[in-house]
Amino acid sequence: MRIFIICISFFLITISTTIAQEKEKLSRKEKKELKKQQQLEQKKAILELLLGKAWVIEAHTVFDRYNQSYQLNPTINFVGIKGEEGAIQLGFDGLIGWNGVGGVTIDGKITKYEINEGKQNSSPTVNLRFQGRGIGSAIINITVNSSGQATARVSGDFGDRITFSGILKSIENSSVYKGQSLF
Repeated sequence: MRIFIICISFFLITISTTIAQEKEKLSRKEKKELKKQQQLEQKKAILELLLGKAWVIEAHTVFDRYNQSYQLNPTINFVGIKGEEGAIQLGFDGLIGWNGVGGVTIDGKITKYEINEGKQNSSPTVNLRFQGRGIGSAIINITVNSSGQATARVSGDFGDRITFSGILKSIENSSVYKGQSLF
C-alpha cells in the first residue's frame, strides 16, 4: 500500500510540473510583444537619463577619422555631461599624458543640447555643442540603442573627428576616472 501511495504521489508531482512548464511557455506572438514592451521600457529609461543631463558614455572602442578602431580602457575614455558642464577624455594605458592618465581631458560648457526621441522603433539621438576650454567648439552627435550601447561622434572646428563607442550610464553608476584638465 505504501509503495502504491508513493507511486501515485510521484505521478501527480510529475503531471503538475509538466502542466506548470506548459503554462510558462509563451507563444511566438506573446514573446514578440514581451520583447517589444521591454525595449519600450528601456528606451524610456534611456530618455529619462538623457533628459536628466547626468550621464557618461564609457568608451571601450575609439575610432579615428580614418575609421581605424582602438580597444581602450573604458574607465579613462569617456564623454560625459553633468548639467551644463561636459568632459571628453581620451587616455591610453601605460602612458603618461597631459592629464595624468595617458592622454588628454577637455572640460567645457554645453551651449546647445537637443534630444530627438525618434519613432517607436528607432534609437534616440542627442545633438549638442560643446565649447571646450582652450580648443574651441565641437559638435557631438550621440546615438543610443535600446540596450544602452552608445556612439558619440565628436567633430571639431578644424575638421578633426573622433568617435567613442561604449555603454551609456548614469554618473552614479559609472566607474570613470577623470584626469587633470589643462585648460
